[in-house]
Amino acid sequence: MSDPAKLGQLVSSIYDAALDSARWPAFMESLASFLHAGSGFFWLHDFSDASVNRESGGANVSASTGLDSAALAEMTGYYVARNVWIPNASQLAEGSITVSSALYPDSLLKSTEFYGGFLSKYDLHYAVGSSILKRGTRDVKMSFIRSERAGRYNKAELHLVQQLMPHLRNAVTMHRKLYRLRALSESVMAALEMVPLGVILLTSTGLLMHANRRAHELVTRTAALRFGPGDTISGASMNATVSLRKLIHDAVQTGTGKGLAHGGTLRLLSANGRQLQILVTPLPAGTSPFGGDAMAAIFCSEPDAVAVVGALSQTLEIMYRMTPAEAQLTEALVNGQSLKHYADSRCVSMNTVRTQLKAATAKTGTRRQADLVRIVLTGPAVFRRI
Repeated sequence: MSDPAKLGQLVSSIYDAALDSARWPAFMESLASFLHAGSGFFWLHDFSDASVNRESGGANVSASTGLDSAALAEMTGYYVARNVWIPNASQLAEGSITVSSALYPDSLLKSTEFYGGFLSKYDLHYAVGSSILKRGTRDVKMSFIRSERAGRYNKAELHLVQQLMPHLRNAVTMHRKLYRLRALSESVMAALEMVPLGVILLTSTGLLMHANRRAHELVTRTAALRFGPGDTISGASMNATVSLRKLIHDAVQTGTGKGLAHGGTLRLLSANGRQLQILVTPLPAGTSPFGGDAMAAIFCSEPDAVAVVGALSQTLEIMYRMTPAEAQLTEALVNGQSLKHYADSRCVSMNTVRTQLKAATAKTGTRRQADLVRIVLTGPAVFRRI
């Protein structure tokens, strides 16, 4: 293509399509026009079973131009096994292009069922094909077919396709990575909804990034924690808000690599006497230049309600090899009880409770009470009843 502006438009449309797969047909239509092709195809082909996937969206990239849905169904259905160009096309190296005459002799093409039943029906004859991205037996391919009257593809047209090839490979790779990130994000969000505790993710500035359904339920029911304008988080009173934001600030500083605070616990009280036990903890530092990563998390539960986590004792005994006494203490701490409250309820001394706590933290690889609670809350034990 002699016009750099038009070439730039094609390249730009490729990357637009990588971000929005609904734009691939427009790109295919534009390129087909430059190549004087009656039809164009962008699809995933599996040479192991000769299948063609022309479903768009998700991890697949697919688009076409020039043929209606009935013709496409013919090509990818009955005629995919009779396409005389495909067997040799499997040998194409990734990033290469070729013409139909190199895949099957033009002199023999008209005698094939593929030509007689399909190509001639839609006034198609000469093709240019390419292998964009190969993974095992699967190949993302692009090809354009035009009538016999239009003649074979010339050097300038083939050079145009070759110029676009690196961008097409980048675009398909980008599409696959974006899809995997999207799928991973959706899976993580679904997992957060399964946690039987309130989970709140915080940004690098300590603002609300995401809260699972359980967190919203606890905020609404207890009114001990509030989500305010601008994604701010506060307690029911000024003193509670100051204490909460101090914990959040310290955790975020650690999450961003600017501090060493390990987080902490806090019991929030609402005006109507409802309580909410929270654990604030830093998260591993992110790398987003726009500050969009979660830097800290808040886990919350109701200490006065029926245990949110449920009877964890047996699970903790099996998973961490705790004694029954150590497991019962750990479960009580997870559900918001203080060491003194637990000691009083069990009629044991504080020295006994501290000894049990030391043993429990050692078995979970931690040293502090807050870390013990965090390990249990973020571990598989809390999914026991899901």
